Amino acid sequence: MKRKLAEVTGFDGHLQPPPSPRHGKIPPLMSASRPKSFRANASIALIGLRGVGKSTIGVIVSSTLRRRLIDADMHFFQDTGMAAAQYATAHGWPAYRAKEADILADILRDHDTGAVIVCSSGCVEKPGSRALLREWMERHPVVHIVRHEKETLRRLAARREPMYTVCSNFEFYNMWDKQLQATSGKSSPSSPTLKKVEQDFLRLLNFAFQQEMAPLIVWDRNSPHPASAAASTALEDRLYAYALVLPPSASFGPIDGGRIDIDELGATVEAFDLRIDHLLHSGMPVGDNPATLRFVSEQFAHVRRQSHLPIIYHVGTANEDGSYPAQPTDARGEDDYFNLLHHGLRLGAEYLVVELQFSDQRIRELVASRGATKIIGSYHENSGAVGWGSPERMKMYDRAAQLGCNIARLTQRATSQGDNFAAISFSWEVKRRRDAAAGAAATAQRQPSSSSLPPLIAFNTGKLGRMSRFMNRVLSPVTHPRLVEYQKEQQMTVDEEDAITPREALIAIHACSVLPRRQFCIFGSAITHSLSPAMHNAAYAEYGLPHNYRIQQAASINELLHIVQDPNFGGASVTLPFKLEIIPLLHSISDHARAIGAVNTIIPIDTDHRGGGRAHPGLHGDNTDWIGIRTCTLRYLTPVNAITARTSALVVGAGGMARAAVYALQKLGVENIFIYGRSVNRAADLAQYFNCRSRSSSLAVPSTTDSPEAASNASSPTNAANRSTVRVLPSLEHRWPEDFWLPSIVVSCIPAHSIQGAPPANFTLPEAWLASPTGGVCVELAYKPRVTPLLRQVRALAHRGWIGVDGLEVLPEQGYAQFEMFLGRQAPRRVMREAVEAAYEEARRASAESAASRWPGWFEKWDDGHGALQRSSRD
Repeated sequence: MKRKLAEVTGFDGHLQPPPSPRHGKIPPLMSASRPKSFRANASIALIGLRGVGKSTIGVIVSSTLRRRLIDADMHFFQDTGMAAAQYATAHGWPAYRAKEADILADILRDHDTGAVIVCSSGCVEKPGSRALLREWMERHPVVHIVRHEKETLRRLAARREPMYTVCSNFEFYNMWDKQLQATSGKSSPSSPTLKKVEQDFLRLLNFAFQQEMAPLIVWDRNSPHPASAAASTALEDRLYAYALVLPPSASFGPIDGGRIDIDELGATVEAFDLRIDHLLHSGMPVGDNPATLRFVSEQFAHVRRQSHLPIIYHVGTANEDGSYPAQPTDARGEDDYFNLLHHGLRLGAEYLVVELQFSDQRIRELVASRGATKIIGSYHENSGAVGWGSPERMKMYDRAAQLGCNIARLTQRATSQGDNFAAISFSWEVKRRRDAAAGAAATAQRQPSSSSLPPLIAFNTGKLGRMSRFMNRVLSPVTHPRLVEYQKEQQMTVDEEDAITPREALIAIHACSVLPRRQFCIFGSAITHSLSPAMHNAAYAEYGLPHNYRIQQAASINELLHIVQDPNFGGASVTLPFKLEIIPLLHSISDHARAIGAVNTIIPIDTDHRGGGRAHPGLHGDNTDWIGIRTCTLRYLTPVNAITARTSALVVGAGGMARAAVYALQKLGVENIFIYGRSVNRAADLAQYFNCRSRSSSLAVPSTTDSPEAASNASSPTNAANRSTVRVLPSLEHRWPEDFWLPSIVVSCIPAHSIQGAPPANFTLPEAWLASPTGGVCVELAYKPRVTPLLRQVRALAHRGWIGVDGLEVLPEQGYAQFEMFLGRQAPRRVMREAVEAAYEEARRASAESAASRWPGWFEKWDDGHGALQRSSRD
């Protein structure tokens, strides 16, 4: 408390003098260093005021990334034998600041790689320390952690905020965690505390480093699944992708008041077009004011927290029908505008819009400091004097390319339907130029430069321009029916003829046969009760797609051959007994399916033949079974159980799903995996398969003695699969091996219902195996019954930190990945999950009614909604 009071009052115990007119405002950020990516082992520094969560985030991140945690305050105590306040009292504040600066210099010098550094809150007070941090962030991410400051710290925040800003290249708004609502019905567990904070920060790091530093619960939306169509194509190169404008208007207000469900709004779009100008109402201070930037950070963090979609950071000015008051001729307004844009880079926005009316120098400075953010150069023709056919329009596209923009965005207000055809024609002309450039690069055997001829967003605004927005192929702006309803309820002005929804656009596109109707199926034996058709068809209906997903029951793999010959064939889910038999028929297979040794998803790929035709489509195989296991494990694994080199996991079963479970655990970085199965020989075969694979993979990993960077990379969770060992537990009577931690992850891969007349497994684990002092997560793949004996056992240990996840939560996760592979679009997860729930309940009721009709005098009921079928006498 003394330390905090001293920081608020200043060195001499008195309040600091009032700020000068520009004091407390953010200086120009153009010089902020933000390389496109950092070395994988580059250390990370956290700076910010006390109480913003630096230490907590530092602990979480260092544990997750398996890095050293370096706390500057602890180093100060170890070096001086005094706490900061004691040292300041004994030697005075100037001496304390000097010592603080020396320790910071030592830490940054000695921990260049493999560390998470939590800096003291006053690390930016000395000019020398600021210069050191600015030099250090040329090669490392320095993250400024912010939070809604308390009134007592507001004065200090106003003084230090500019210093933190110029000494960091990223900003993270730390939102308090809230317990998530159940995600798959009343029996689902709640989300662990701090999990969202962990995921939010890891997403920022993955973006900054441009690689998966640690696995996220939901795949990064630029990579929903590493082998999917949506992942293999950049967002701006996907056909007919949509960006939801949020908020939809300047009168809408902030988006963090619980008025809208952002996750629902993002179900059928590829990105959020976050309109900063709509958020900043007319009475708010200009864009270089800390309060304004803090508000923007909070709004950005709210969208990021509620959705996994990429964010387009967009400050629209009056030049482009926006509401932010900046003009190229107003130097002060231009400064404020670009400060807002550079702030968007600091937040880690995937895309950022800059208007091409501003000076070349300012735009080039923005592009030079963009880091991994992609810049959209935008121009709106509002004079009506220059049409799509004018040479000036193509010159504006070329200007965006010459300035280094990654995407060009050209728009104008339509005055006739002819403007729509002109916009479409202009788009195709640009496509021809880009194709020619790519062809020339291929002929010259060099990589084409995407920045030389960027993708184009081209459409007309106004109600007469709707058709061009339907036909625009790249990130068309859209709205959502719920937003329109809310605006009407609040008596806001809504131009319904101008706004379009993704559903309207896709219906129009398919009606014009621009995109074909596709047929999908689940292929297998004994699959008449599959829940997949309900899940996929509900997703197609949500999008307004004319596709169909059906059950294709077969006795032989040969029956698949005539299905794939259908020109409308879009893909298939493959289930037992064909997951292995399908492999010889494939033209390619993903690394995931190859590692697991089974395929559950096939998609058609074009194969060129010498005659120019296509005798039959090629087939690509993948496996998504592991994704549900991985996702649910990660979702409910608490930070206290973060995966480390000593984490143990248990897989129950030794069949096909057990293979997927082991692979999922390896991808999560678990190094100690145990298998228990009724057949010890099958379990041993499975263990040998993965152990041999790990040894062969490790041969390709550089020796940890080659360099410090190699050593740091080898310890990362993404490389742990190369070091994992799978062991067999011969019986349930065996004690847990003493040299290993008790399991904090359990994955059950055995059926819990009667099969071919055999009694249900009624499987539970020895209590001693579930004695982990920090609890853990148990993922149950079976959902017949929904609450298995094992799940009931685990949930009875909730007071000891155990969380049980039922199979009906796991099932849709692999379906989301399949949907994204099939169509290259985001899966409407909530719709698909609810469809699975409804189909399951319908099947449960039908089964109970059928059983009741077969046994008169008896009735079937489900125990407390858990799915445990009990037979009771009517007596």
